[in-house]
Amino acid sequence: MQNDHFSRHAQQVHTVARGEAGSDPSIARSWLRCLEDYHLDPSVIEAPVVLEHGRLLESRERLHQVLTIANGEMNSLHQQLSGSGHAVLLTDARGVILNCVTAPGERRIFERAGLWLGADWSEAREGTNGIGTCLVERQALTIHQEEHFRGRHTGLTCSASPVFDPHGELLAVLDVSSARPDVSRQSQFHTMALVNLSAKMIESCYFLRHFEHQWLLRFHLQAESVGLFSEGLLAFDGDGRICAANQSALNLLGSIRGGVLGKPLERFFAVDHEQLFSRATPDGSTAWPLHTRDGRQVFASVRGQPRTPLWSVPASLVQRRPQAEPGICLLDPALQNDFHRALRVFERDVPLLLRGETGCGKEAFAQAVHQASQRRGKPFVAVNCASIPESLIESELFGYRGG
Repeated sequence: MQNDHFSRHAQQVHTVARGEAGSDPSIARSWLRCLEDYHLDPSVIEAPVVLEHGRLLESRERLHQVLTIANGEMNSLHQQLSGSGHAVLLTDARGVILNCVTAPGERRIFERAGLWLGADWSEAREGTNGIGTCLVERQALTIHQEEHFRGRHTGLTCSASPVFDPHGELLAVLDVSSARPDVSRQSQFHTMALVNLSAKMIESCYFLRHFEHQWLLRFHLQAESVGLFSEGLLAFDGDGRICAANQSALNLLGSIRGGVLGKPLERFFAVDHEQLFSRATPDGSTAWPLHTRDGRQVFASVRGQPRTPLWSVPASLVQRRPQAEPGICLLDPALQNDFHRALRVFERDVPLLLRGETGCGKEAFAQAVHQASQRRGKPFVAVNCASIPESLIESELFGYRGG
């Protein structure tokens, strides 16, 4: 019975690929690529290709910042979809699954479908599918059941959206997959909208994090939209020349990426860049009217990185090691005492435990101790344990050896 289904599906694939039947153009293009470029057979059942564990950890480390940002969005997206029957996946730009959020009792269902951590879901490997075809087409799309190239994937429905870096290069793919047989294509309109929104949120957060030490112009046609995911973002240097732009900024300016990079802000806005510097604030939270060169009014704010450090360590604390520059304010006598005690303990190779509320500066304090110690020439590595999947936490903390 299953073989008959695979045979009928393979026949449909060949018919559409030859142009003998109508289909979604993106699906037809993908099926043709699978046959002619990748030489795949839609009726063949093959086990998914999964990265060896050490290589998976390396791939996750390369996208550590993206995974940290995306973790909250993925959990929120899973809750918005009512959780049941859905897997929320994040892959790298090759289509390798780096994180997966599912209900605990449904993990096996998706693993049987091939959705493993480390599995390669590129189009060249698995044929037409949400992740792989999204990477090739560079646009949000849904691949519904029979639209998959391989017969073994026709029980899946996948809605995927690309995540681009500040320079317009593909960074990752966010995907929601369902293995339920009663999922209709119409029901995916809502899912696709949520996936696309979450992908844009990840893009914006990554842009802001990537350029946190740069000047940043945030703008939109509506004042209340400045600070939201749809805002335009332009990173620029101390001379007012644009270093990077997100897609919303390009859309609002009616330009392409090559038309804005390296250009002065004055080419697009009726303002001197020194005026922008004068209106900058550390958080860029205050929006004010700004006119473009073609006469349109937008609302903008400038986030300005201070040109001199906000925090300094008193010279008396670093005379023993003048090259150490802990990035933390130690003017409080009690904090100075804690710092000296922590440094003495740390120098004797005793682990330190720092406790405090979120945002109180635990990581900054730890880095200050590291910079003032004998280990200052060694890397300071911060690991966010909350963002690491349970299946990888032991390898991440204690190391991994092949086999």
